[in-house]
Amino acid sequence: QQQRSSKKKNKCSHPNCTNWAVKSGICIKHGATPSAPRRCTHISGCTSYARSQGLCIKHGATWTKKICSVEGCQKYVKRNGVCISHGAKVERKVCSVDGCNSKVVREGVCQKHGAKREYKQCSAEDCTNFSVLRGVCVKH
Repeated sequence: QQQRSSKKKNKCSHPNCTNWAVKSGICIKHGATPSAPRRCTHISGCTSYARSQGLCIKHGATWTKKICSVEGCQKYVKRNGVCISHGAKVERKVCSVDGCNSKVVREGVCQKHGAKREYKQCSAEDCTNFSVLRGVCVKH
């Protein structure tokens, strides 16, 4: 009888880093490159990613999202077997400025403390509106 080898997760060896090591004892932030996702092996021309047993969803891989464990709830699990409505805590990044509890927008700070949001212009000719979806504004 063969026993499964239990992989022990290690922390990144870079000083003061608390991330998990991916390859060669370091995390992605410090230069490790994660292995490329596997492609479906059912048909040689399939470009979808494999979910289980070398197959993608289209070619027979079974993959389902878990439903909240609270009786009667049909929402998807976020953490610890429950949805957000039933107590799953979702950690959100908070602005790094002392005393500010706003959500981070960019580079560790909120919009109030200098984070600029990027708005792209509509790609339609002679239009000066901001794009909303797929590079165009509501009008286009």
